[in-house]
Amino acid sequence: EGKEIPAPAKEFFSKWMPEPEPLLVQDDNDDHEKLLAATEMIDIEPGDKAFQKAAELLATGKIAEAREKLLFLVNYYPSSNAVPRAKQILSEMNTDDFLSLHNNPLLITHKVARGDSYLGIAAKHQTTLDCIMHFNGYLELRPLQPGDEMMVMPLNLRVTIEPKRQALTLWNGATFLREYRILKCVGAPVTLTALKIENKGGVINGKRVAPGMTGFRASEKTIALGRNLQIVAHHADAASAVHGFHLDPADTEELALLLRVGNEVEIRP
Repeated sequence: EGKEIPAPAKEFFSKWMPEPEPLLVQDDNDDHEKLLAATEMIDIEPGDKAFQKAAELLATGKIAEAREKLLFLVNYYPSSNAVPRAKQILSEMNTDDFLSLHNNPLLITHKVARGDSYLGIAAKHQTTLDCIMHFNGYLELRPLQPGDEMMVMPLNLRVTIEPKRQALTLWNGATFLREYRILKCVGAPVTLTALKIENKGGVINGKRVAPGMTGFRASEKTIALGRNLQIVAHHADAASAVHGFHLDPADTEELALLLRVGNEVEIRP
């Protein structure tokens, strides 16, 4: 039985999946031979067919089946013109599920013990303070009391960066999670490079702040990869000279939530 598509998703789907237009327009004077000739000229690639089927499934609220069809398209027809649209939709669907506060199998319950600290809990469960705040609905870190319970999620994601394709991709194991568009690359390596996330921070009012400090949540996030490379928010000013990968500010904000120090990064030139 289909489920109704949530309202925020309807706007997104309407952008990427407009109402199909007729492929053929037949005048009353068209004869059968002209119609047959026109039909034979139409060549819909398999990737487009898969995407159209996924659109039909989404329109009827069959989200799980639509996801399977989109994954099939991405995996088996990677050169299809429909793949960028499919990845965009999968990215939104996957991130919503990954960050869901309800019925999320990746969440673990941590019971606060005497001597616990937020940084210690984050390190123990390989997560971040931002992630702890998100999954527990905190606007700020409040004092810990022994016996309190909080939800945590291990963040064992990996990153692939493809400068030529202008794409930064998140993977949960071997499973595609989300793809982001790189707006600008500065000083990217020209050979295959394996790194790890070395540090995360933020900048607010020209001052650097670290996770846990006042103002960090409202700051513009930076993610250091090593070799003097960073993931930063893109701006058309002097900051664009920073070596690394410049993304939309909203994307760097989301990446700061999803990534932790130690996550593996592979740069594929």
